[in-house]
Amino acid sequence: MLSNREVRFMSSLFLACCLLLAVVIQPTYAARNLCMWKIQNGYTTVYLLGSIHAMREDMYPLPSPILDAFRKSDTVVFEVDLTKLDREEMSRVMAELGTYEPPAYINDDLSPETIDLLVTYLRDAKISMGQVRHLKPWHLSLNIGVMELNRLGYETELGLDQHLQNLAVQEGKEVRELESFIQQIRVLSSDPVDIQDLALRVSLLERDKVREDINQMIAAWREGDADMMYQLTLDSVQVYPKLQSQMSRLVLSRNVKMTNKVREYLDTNGNYLVVAGALHMGGPQGIVNLLAKDYEVVQVSY
Repeated sequence: MLSNREVRFMSSLFLACCLLLAVVIQPTYAARNLCMWKIQNGYTTVYLLGSIHAMREDMYPLPSPILDAFRKSDTVVFEVDLTKLDREEMSRVMAELGTYEPPAYINDDLSPETIDLLVTYLRDAKISMGQVRHLKPWHLSLNIGVMELNRLGYETELGLDQHLQNLAVQEGKEVRELESFIQQIRVLSSDPVDIQDLALRVSLLERDKVREDINQMIAAWREGDADMMYQLTLDSVQVYPKLQSQMSRLVLSRNVKMTNKVREYLDTNGNYLVVAGALHMGGPQGIVNLLAKDYEVVQVSY
């Protein structure tokens, strides 16, 4: 259930995409858009909420319209239903797709430049190469992204989807998922090794810009500007054209599948809150624009 040029990219996509947000001061009389939209089709209402997968404590409480949408919804849909996760199955899949089987190790697949950058990063973080050499590059990139977020005070346990899923369980709401944990891991792990090496190298090269990049993404989320979040990520990818295929797989192709799920909900009777990474909402091929072809999609403000 995973910015600088690439850390911005890796963090927002892996943690998905992940994570973001600072307060933008606006006049008290001006309505502020949320990263949330409402669609009605007959007797069915679907709320689309762009999620942040890692947040800080000072980002709570949530704006009241988000909680209102949650209360009005019979069913809450997340990217992954965390209540269904089988820990043994998760461990098996991560071992299969995210680790090497000795005598192979990560050094075998990394370029000399990436290895030098990694050694420096690990030394600064007081982590030995022996602790990570069994991880494949995509898996290590994900772990580094999480560590950098933690360093800035962001925690996945405080993420918007985690928070709302806990509430859904407490209140006995029906919970569904847009995709499975295994599907997500297969997408994350399917890049060729040279792309994995490049993504890790870029994240290490530009890790000093993580705070600035996250702050920009956070500000866009606070304004409900999912298109800006998408554009910021797209700008980072365009600097490294070889990573564009990664963007397509991690975001655009998944957008289509998620949108199809939402269409199914709109053809039923009931109220739904669909919570997915905010990066999936914005851009010409984002969920909002895909659904706007056939439905009236109204952004929620307060």
